[in-house]
Amino acid sequence: MAADLNVYNYLVTDFNTSPTTTKYSTHKDSELRSIVQDIAKMTESSPLYLVKLSDEKQTYALNVKESSIALNTAFKVLAERDSNSIFGLRKAVSSQEDQVTVRIDTDDYERLPESFTLKVNSLAKTQVNVSKEVYETSRAVETGMYRFRINVNDAAYDFQYNIKKDATHKDVLAGLSDFITKAKIGIHAGTISREKGKLAMRLETDLTGTPDGQPIMTFEDLADGRHGKGIVSLYGLNRIEQQPRNAQFDLNGTARNSMSNTFKLAHSLQIELKHPGKETAEINYTPDSEKIIQGVQNVLDNYNQMVGNSWEYVGHRSSIPKLIREMRAVMYPFQSDMESCGITFDDQGYMQMDKSLAEQSALDGSFKDLLGAGSSLGMRMMAKTDTVKLNPMEYVEKILVAYPDTSKPPEGYSYTTSLYSGMLFNYYY
Repeated sequence: MAADLNVYNYLVTDFNTSPTTTKYSTHKDSELRSIVQDIAKMTESSPLYLVKLSDEKQTYALNVKESSIALNTAFKVLAERDSNSIFGLRKAVSSQEDQVTVRIDTDDYERLPESFTLKVNSLAKTQVNVSKEVYETSRAVETGMYRFRINVNDAAYDFQYNIKKDATHKDVLAGLSDFITKAKIGIHAGTISREKGKLAMRLETDLTGTPDGQPIMTFEDLADGRHGKGIVSLYGLNRIEQQPRNAQFDLNGTARNSMSNTFKLAHSLQIELKHPGKETAEINYTPDSEKIIQGVQNVLDNYNQMVGNSWEYVGHRSSIPKLIREMRAVMYPFQSDMESCGITFDDQGYMQMDKSLAEQSALDGSFKDLLGAGSSLGMRMMAKTDTVKLNPMEYVEKILVAYPDTSKPPEGYSYTTSLYSGMLFNYYY
């Protein structure tokens, strides 16, 4: 056993491992019995070979097993039949993406509303206050501690701010702006200059809209008897330059409003209003082409990994590796359909994808017909990769010793693959 572990540790840096388990890596007892029976049946008619194991052959055999498992899983993911399968996923599409975007925010498609129209008339706006303009280098108000309150909707926040001796208006407004912003009460404050030598404080709410037409934020001085005027009245912090406003839009021709430009519709759609427009956006549902292409690309990536490993193994020899020839033979009857979906092969057998054709195939259902549940190509490739992963030694160079003795009843060897060091791991089957 120690020798086997040493071999594995020696090879572990040389072959491509994918130890991440998925739901396809676990099996019922009946499935495991079936696998053992398949191995036994396969070895009943298998000739007797002599394999001179080298590091190169062991690494390639391990890579064949790894890549066949990964490719088999990639096909199984596309062949899922439940509602969460890749081909069952949907996305919402807006005909006017510059005006409104829509995202599905539920796994229960039954909750989605029927296709609808939405026209953006105006966006929700924040409240903006701009104080009085003051000369920035002038001496500020009387030195001391000033108390004031900021009301943000129904919440009230009390502050104390100390004005130091000889502080200028610039010092006070810059410090006060930073003080309010850092309080994180939903207001961003800063100073602006609209006239040379003068500046004012600008305060803007994070929130947009208003439930009752009233301002979102208001300021009030908390007099303590030490100062004639408070800091709010001295600088005019309640001067509103932009009133908060709700978004206005038409939903299926009916006027609606929202306090925010982002809101949820029917507990299932996330709507974002981006820009008013004259055109009405049509909101429809389509297959999630991005997820479909990603799933198909996963098949290509794993297949190309298998091809790359095979070419690396044969090295300078010019003949096409046996594994590539067999895989291409399985897919050959479907080559025309694959090309229609944008999948082609180069001279060395690597798969390539045309993105524009793939996008169209994802939307019109061609990919689902080619690779979805019950597809002939998918089932044949899963059957082929099942066979490959059970006997990766089939694809290394070996010497034929004898054919089976057909004069005797056939006898299978269920654990023949375990004769080769490193062929069985705890997440393999």
